[in-house]
Amino acid sequence: LLRKRAVRSSSWVAVISFLTKFWGCPGQCTYCPTYDNLPKSYVSGEPAVMRAEMNEFDTFRQIQNRLRSLEITGHVIDKCDVRVIGGTWSVYPETYREQVMIDIYDAHTLYAQLRESIVTEAFEDGNTAKYIGFHIPPWFHPDRSTTLEEAQKRNETASCRVIGIAIETRPDWVTHEEVRTLRRYGVTRVELGYQTTFDEINELTKRGHGNSESIQATKLLKDAGIKVVAHMMQNLPWSTPEMDRESFARIWNDSDFCPDEIKIYPTVVTPHTELEWIWRAGWYIPYNDTTLIDLMADLQVMVPRYVRLNRLYRDIPAHEILAGSTLANLRQLTLEKIESQWKHLVDMSHREVRLSDLHLDALEIKTTRYEASSGLEYFFEWVDPVSDTLYSLTRLRIPSGEDLGIPEIAWAAIIREVHTFGVTLPLGNTVAPDSIQNRGLARKLIARAEEIVRSEYPNIHRIAVIAWVGVRGYYEQLGYHLEGTYMVKNLQ
Repeated sequence: LLRKRAVRSSSWVAVISFLTKFWGCPGQCTYCPTYDNLPKSYVSGEPAVMRAEMNEFDTFRQIQNRLRSLEITGHVIDKCDVRVIGGTWSVYPETYREQVMIDIYDAHTLYAQLRESIVTEAFEDGNTAKYIGFHIPPWFHPDRSTTLEEAQKRNETASCRVIGIAIETRPDWVTHEEVRTLRRYGVTRVELGYQTTFDEINELTKRGHGNSESIQATKLLKDAGIKVVAHMMQNLPWSTPEMDRESFARIWNDSDFCPDEIKIYPTVVTPHTELEWIWRAGWYIPYNDTTLIDLMADLQVMVPRYVRLNRLYRDIPAHEILAGSTLANLRQLTLEKIESQWKHLVDMSHREVRLSDLHLDALEIKTTRYEASSGLEYFFEWVDPVSDTLYSLTRLRIPSGEDLGIPEIAWAAIIREVHTFGVTLPLGNTVAPDSIQNRGLARKLIARAEEIVRSEYPNIHRIAVIAWVGVRGYYEQLGYHLEGTYMVKNLQ
């Protein structure tokens, strides 16, 4: 009854974001701000930046404070999807990356101890209100893990589990070795900045890579089972609305791209960028709001049903924007534009069941098959056939055949995602009237994926799931066993 921002836990998991320290960036992008002691592209005053500064960029503290904040505002935090933000993860020192990953798992595993410590101290102090806040008490010194493997193992049975990790990096830093490292860490999703599919614009804006790097990175990640979140920018210098539409359409029409999720970032001019001086010299003029709303509306309509549109605007404080749109309700305005044109949105984010009324008796399985990154993708989903509301999904990939040096997935089909939406339930719960979880929807989609592999791909005898520590027990119940960092099942 007292839950705030209920949407934060309406998609099966609680999302936990934290910002890394600044370790430099190989890019020289003209539009990226560079502030002292902040990761490249982040500006002072962003919510994630303020949380990081409050905790001195300490990973463990940022996560535990975020968990505390979500819990005391009424959210279930048993299953958490972690998002590591802060620029090009792949260039950070290996020792720092290793410690960040250990801290991610430990922060969740040891959160129960933090809760108990706060309750005990509040009881002894007699001033409960003093301990309601988001801070970590100075007396809290939990038993931390010494290795990544130990931290992951402990989290498998913790009351607060990591079920997915996302990082941000550049396409030109995604190599075979980097993919293997990401899997060892437990990364299940990678955000890549395509920015545009016009190589000449990426060159003029000093991006440092082009389409070939984006295409190769996308294929390597998908073949490892990792989901790809593409970033696309509009209104870049030397671009036009027509070019932006053409660039966006290509990532869906060209099978070399076809990301799983998308973030859209209209360009704005911020301080501490080369673009600021280009704009001051009169060589760059941002789109006006009318042009931008029309463009953003058209782009949303292009997004396929197998893709999730995560973001339509960067959360940059208005006082940090020197030129460009400051419309905080850009998404709302574009939706109104789309509705006025009688157009229909089919991407996942607009079809998720969320907190709407449930119609479980009428659900049907819909299958979308498409070529992507030199392989084949199957997108299975439970939908309401009348409203097209999305309840549950599974992604199956028949890989390209690229040798990643990961023996457990060689010549195996890969389930890259299993997701059931709706209100998050605590671990151990069976069913609840307002939730669709634990009703067998995901199991039936997994069975459908196994059936497709058996019947249509006789040369593939194994199926692997990119399932991380928090959900391994679930797949064991379905006949899968752990090999390396994947849950694997022999089909013959």
